[in-house]
Amino acid sequence: MSRWAWWLFFTLVGCEAAEEVPPVTSPGESAPTEEIRVPIQGRTRLRLEDGAVVGPDDPWDLAVEGYGVFTNSGPSGSGKGAAFGPLSAEDFDRPVNIPFTIPDRSGGAFLDWYAYEGAPAHVLWSRFHVHAVRDGARLWKVQILGYYGQIDGAPVTGVYRVRYAELTPGGAGPTVEFSALDATAGGANSPPTAPSSCLDLGSGAVTPLTPEQASQSAAWHLCFRRQNVSVNGGTSGPRGVEAADLQAGEVASETLAEVKKRTATSEEERFARVTRADAEGAAFTVDGVRSAFGASWVDRSASPPAPAPASWVVVGADGQRRYRVQFTRFEGADASGPGVVFLRVRPE
Repeated sequence: MSRWAWWLFFTLVGCEAAEEVPPVTSPGESAPTEEIRVPIQGRTRLRLEDGAVVGPDDPWDLAVEGYGVFTNSGPSGSGKGAAFGPLSAEDFDRPVNIPFTIPDRSGGAFLDWYAYEGAPAHVLWSRFHVHAVRDGARLWKVQILGYYGQIDGAPVTGVYRVRYAELTPGGAGPTVEFSALDATAGGANSPPTAPSSCLDLGSGAVTPLTPEQASQSAAWHLCFRRQNVSVNGGTSGPRGVEAADLQAGEVASETLAEVKKRTATSEEERFARVTRADAEGAAFTVDGVRSAFGASWVDRSASPPAPAPASWVVVGADGQRRYRVQFTRFEGADASGPGVVFLRVRPE
């Protein structure tokens, strides 16, 4: 196998997954697809098998609350659910291959640090956005430079390159660069007890911690675990650290072709020109419960908000059954939520 083929192999297996995912094939042509009407009141749970709205003690697969969509997994539920997307709206009715599925997890400002290139490459490309990280009165700017590296001479995913600098009232401090932060956590099939790298921006110390250890430790600012970057605040840790993507408004309009052209050298100026004043004016947030849907399922540029033209692969709470899901329209949407959600569901 060539060196590049190995690189692609490790790209496929290095991402956080709910399970080993076989190629996803087209839904059966005979499977009926009807539009399901779901009034959203608080956290509304849906069983995808029959499109029924169910109570919190009943088996459920998908939940909607405000403009958040969650799967029955991780911090959202006790099931083995997950999802992948957004795929195109046309993919609702045709074969697709997906490299992994994503269970719900804690996350925040770093969720969109990468752009995903689909089949056949299955590569994560850094957007090279500059993130601001705030710990009390201290501020840093952070830029992710890459996700691929080597361990024992072999190419692997989940080895981060990052650069950061403290932003003081007198200007930016020296830039610090890490070229090999090990976030592999033993690979996608390793147990949650496998540690990964957690970084203290003040001291530069890197501590290997499991997710459980990290959730109770104040010895870090950022934890890197496969494709996920956590901030030590909110649901991820006790330190109260906040973060913001200073270019978050560009995510919706960035194309994969544009992102792929960026390099650590070409984006160094973007990093250098960020000042403390830029960071202080950012919309900071702590980590919370996030799903694969994120904000991608809603078109916020529409007035009122409308579903994005996309589709999703959803793994049911049993970890086995799979569904194509497409949100088709809202009724009564306002700033607080979609009102009534209409969606189509097809079993795989």
